[in-house]
Amino acid sequence: MSLTNTERTIIKSMWGKISTQADMTGTETLERGVLFQSYPQTKTYFPHFDLHPGSAQLRAHGSKVVAAVGDAVKSIDNIAGALSKLSELHAYILRVDPVNFKLLSHCLLVTVAAHFPADFSAEAHAARLFQSYPQTKTYFPHFDLHPGSAQLRAHGSKVVAAVGDAVKSIDNIAGALSKLSELHAYILRVDPVNFKLLSHCLLVTVAARFPADFSAEAHAARDGFVSVVSSVLTEKYRWDPRTGRDSAHALESA
Repeated sequence: MSLTNTERTIIKSMWGKISTQADMTGTETLERGVLFQSYPQTKTYFPHFDLHPGSAQLRAHGSKVVAAVGDAVKSIDNIAGALSKLSELHAYILRVDPVNFKLLSHCLLVTVAAHFPADFSAEAHAARLFQSYPQTKTYFPHFDLHPGSAQLRAHGSKVVAAVGDAVKSIDNIAGALSKLSELHAYILRVDPVNFKLLSHCLLVTVAARFPADFSAEAHAARDGFVSVVSSVLTEKYRWDPRTGRDSAHALESA
């Protein structure tokens, strides 16, 4: 995906601030990722590291992570070239599962949102993601999608209310969200990947709005919770009792 001129400006401006706290940003990003109960598999790549929060090894590696992102920002017109050697190292030598880069990106965004909330607008979030989700707009063809529109506020309230129902029924989330899962699977036919995108955006929003309450431990707990919510909402996609077919397959072939 190519970046717009506006997105490039946002990224460069924001990175100027982040780079002044590179050590903190990188260390916390790793603490949120490597030390997550949600992502225990990431620890396998650091067998000889002292993984206690704030350890010298985490700080050193965190600084390398932020420096690499900084190189990408400096070479924003040729990111592939700037990160070519790093890509080869992780692919051919370290053999890191590529899914970990998405986990790391998520943790970096949450860290930045928690420490620079005033600079983390929806537009800045989209730019720093290096990815927007235009496909999600297809489910809201009649909505006014301008920031702060009445329809977005109304639907946003429904989303938060549903998450609230899950919190109230935290011992039976599947039961609390069963009807909502059926609605999205059988009636609205929403691509289940969107629940993960929504979960990510929810966490980043919460981090930006409540930074003091978004420690690495709190992040881990909330990440685990929204992962369960996403899983529950996609449960009905696995089998449609009315057609006798796998719903995910039906969506793919539709």
